[in-house]
Amino acid sequence: MERSGRLGVATLLLAVLALLAIARSTIIMVYLGVTYFREVDPISVPLSYYAFVDGGEQLFFSAAVALAVGALAVLVGMARSGVRMAGRPTVLLAVWATCLVLAAVFPADDSPRILTFGGWVHQFAGAGILALLSFAGLAAAARLAEYPEWRPVVSTVRTLSIAAAVLAVAYVVSRLDDVVPGIFGPVDVGGVLQRMVLAFDVAVVAALAVQLVRVSWHALRRRGVPAPAAPTPPTALPGH
Repeated sequence: MERSGRLGVATLLLAVLALLAIARSTIIMVYLGVTYFREVDPISVPLSYYAFVDGGEQLFFSAAVALAVGALAVLVGMARSGVRMAGRPTVLLAVWATCLVLAAVFPADDSPRILTFGGWVHQFAGAGILALLSFAGLAAAARLAEYPEWRPVVSTVRTLSIAAAVLAVAYVVSRLDDVVPGIFGPVDVGGVLQRMVLAFDVAVVAALAVQLVRVSWHALRRRGVPAPAAPTPPTALPGH
């Protein structure tokens, strides 16, 4: 009852904000992929190279910031709903959101080698984006398993987080082609692997946001139902 009491309109609004931010980010990324298909090959070229095409930089920045806002809104909403998020889940998810913004603010160097400070910041932020959300999802799933209303989403979050981790490892392995050109054949699949990792990351955040909507909505409905009236004590019969 104490957790239900803390749930309210603000928590539901945070969940809706997260879903809208995630949708905005996804739509922008799909738009970039379709519009600049010829300029940025989605199979081999990383997402960050949309910043180098005419009109792509602001859209890429907007998508990254929107996704970061969505992740933080989910984090705050889950904490307000009573989920024990302090510690690893909060730190990992917050750092992941920060890495999204840093990767957008500091573009990659448009060259085979990293030449600038901004390029190094982008490189480390990109590594954080690839790695941290999987660990955040697994850490959050362990906490969510403690709460009956959150258990329906636990297996989904774990599965998506593990899939993202596997794809991230595959992406890192694919980068060996930069050291030994042609080791994996003539086709570089690093770009599509990176996009798949991010897609699973987005799915983790979206799954948490959807469940936050459900939990918040059910709590609001319970709070709107009047408490049952106390039973009327039986009337004593005359002479008793």
